[in-house]
Amino acid sequence: MDALRSWIITLVSITVVCAIIEKFAPRGNLSKYVKLICGLVVTVVIVTPVISLLKGDFAIDNIAWSQYVKMSETELRSRIEKLQNEDKTQMLEIYRTSLINDIKARFKGHKDFLVTNADAVLYEDPDDKDFGLIRRLYLKIEPNVDNNIKTISNQTVAYIKNQLITTFGINDNQIIIDLSAFSGG
Repeated sequence: MDALRSWIITLVSITVVCAIIEKFAPRGNLSKYVKLICGLVVTVVIVTPVISLLKGDFAIDNIAWSQYVKMSETELRSRIEKLQNEDKTQMLEIYRTSLINDIKARFKGHKDFLVTNADAVLYEDPDDKDFGLIRRLYLKIEPNVDNNIKTISNQTVAYIKNQLITTFGINDNQIIIDLSAFSGG
């Protein structure tokens, strides 16, 4: 790229100098020779890169290759970053699904209640120090078929919360349990 810039600067400089010389050249026969010489000089400056290319001195392939490599590196970095972000998103979704399945399996077979729905909200920003940690857990609990009176005790709710707090290392306020299916407790 430096060679191209240098060539353009030389071409513009020679053209300006020739224009100045032609402007101040005396009128008459000498004016024709000044225009001829200036035209030849500008032509030589224009043709010099082509002559260098034909002689093999001009490294156009090196310039083209270096530009291609720079563009390829940028594109490669962009694609790698995109794939890494997609991988993080997919891994986070797998982790979230695993958490939900663990919660449902943890309370399976309990005689008083059944976890009918669970959801986990995680920190999703890969640049956040809490990336992947649990933000909130949502549980929907309904009476089990063996629970004829359709109630749940406060001790059972506390047991559920304590299990989740101990297992996942979260706080009580991060657990939200929907008990709307129970008629009392």
